[in-house]
Amino acid sequence: MRTHLAALAIALLACASCSSSSSATGSNTATSTVTQTIGPAGGVITVDGATITFPKDAVAAPVGVTISSTDAVPDGFVALSKVFKCEPSGTNFAQPVTMQMPFTDDGKASSMFWSSGSDPAFKDLGGKSQGGTMTATVQHFSSGFVGRAK
Repeated sequence: MRTHLAALAIALLACASCSSSSSATGSNTATSTVTQTIGPAGGVITVDGATITFPKDAVAAPVGVTISSTDAVPDGFVALSKVFKCEPSGTNFAQPVTMQMPFTDDGKASSMFWSSGSDPAFKDLGGKSQGGTMTATVQHFSSGFVGRAK
């Protein structure tokens, strides 16, 4: 039994550093996707210039995380970045996860917007803008982008 548990622990640790990436082009939107396992030690995922940082103990057990980006703009908003979809949607974190998204700063007020798994409406998270990157923290996974309401 101990041998099986040790083998499982080693396999989980090996998977924690696994990742995959792909790109696909649709009719009018481009999508990039990265999948990686994040465990209790934390980690970082980067896709299309966005960086998602998981601190230690954000998750209690290893979880497969998929981050994808698209150019599709949600209705009612001006998007200054790609829209980043983080899955599994609704995943809650014990420690805040830091989202850093590159965006086109047009000199007007902008914020990071984030949806919740149960409510697809985007909420204004605020965020700190520096050098074409917006940074904010999230407690759960869903979708987000940098922009402003129309």
